[in-house]
Amino acid sequence: MTVPAPISFDARAADLRERVEALPQAAGIYRLRLQTGPPHLASSRNLRRRLKRLLLPAQAADNLLARLRESLMAVDCWLTASRLESLLVMHALAKQHYPEDYLFRLKLRIPWFVGLSLNDPFPRLTVSNRVPRKEGLVVGPFPTRAAAQVYEQQVSGLFQIRRCSEPLRPSPEHPGCVYGEMNQCLRPCQCAVTREEYSSEVQRVSEFLATNGRAALAALTVARDRAAEQTDFEQAAHIHKQVEKIRAAAAVRDEIATNVYHLNGVALTRGLENREFRLWPMVEGYWQDRVRLEIPQDDWQAKSLDQTLRELLMPGVSRAVKQGRRAEDLAIFTRWYYSSWRDGEWFSFRQIDDLNYRKLVKQISAMAKDYRADLNPR
Repeated sequence: MTVPAPISFDARAADLRERVEALPQAAGIYRLRLQTGPPHLASSRNLRRRLKRLLLPAQAADNLLARLRESLMAVDCWLTASRLESLLVMHALAKQHYPEDYLFRLKLRIPWFVGLSLNDPFPRLTVSNRVPRKEGLVVGPFPTRAAAQVYEQQVSGLFQIRRCSEPLRPSPEHPGCVYGEMNQCLRPCQCAVTREEYSSEVQRVSEFLATNGRAALAALTVARDRAAEQTDFEQAAHIHKQVEKIRAAAAVRDEIATNVYHLNGVALTRGLENREFRLWPMVEGYWQDRVRLEIPQDDWQAKSLDQTLRELLMPGVSRAVKQGRRAEDLAIFTRWYYSSWRDGEWFSFRQIDDLNYRKLVKQISAMAKDYRADLNPR
């Protein structure tokens, strides 16, 4: 994401008070450039009030603030219209100024993922807070490690892939494990199956993760109904148990969790003005530059909003920048999406043409009506 140009002014200018007073009472990020050392970077829900306290001397001056003003050279600030925008701008600036410990300063925790280690001769499911650079199958993000572990355990229980973490050296003399004794593992360690037979089971797991069991559930539902129609109720009951197990496993995974290499969507938030909205595309787990949408003041139907959104979003998404650290972008997304203070809506898509523009337009209209109602209360 590209950080927009800041509002900057000299901290020792004669018109400092007027410049600070001119700032709107809005949230934002500010950077204090000092004579020595790295700058001070912070955020505030009311940028004008915070900078007045820091920069403009009061009658009873605080010693700490007085020393700060003496070493201060310049001030930069960025107005932000949403918590998501504040997170993105702060992350970009902290990464620039504090490259050694910016994650610690931001208290940004990398989310958890469930992966299928396809580079292993005998793949297994893993839970990790890392996203491999080489593309594979990594599902997430999950809000907590516990949520990822529960999903991993539920999916493992549906198939017969190994659960041990040791590097396998298959041998008929291998002691095996309890899962093999309970017929919950194909026992590749004991050469009970060939590598090709084990790969067939891994493919089933991969297909389950790709759709969160929807394909398997559809096939089993058809088989169950066919068995019931043929009065083979014992077989129908057996298949129904499998259906219930798949549903239980799928329910653990949140709707937003998907293959992170294909995590695409758009976050919608308000802008600084009453008719302004901001769109934040994410392509393959990477945040893109914001897209600004402004609706005419007196004519909300001046042009098809659906067509306007297509024209605004398609160029940026088609030329998406896929650089940086995907795990950190997903960490910002997770903090915002799962928070109690989320101040926007998220719209997923596989390809940009699949985006539900009708739903997006309805949400923009609803947000605009809410804003107008706040401005004109009865």
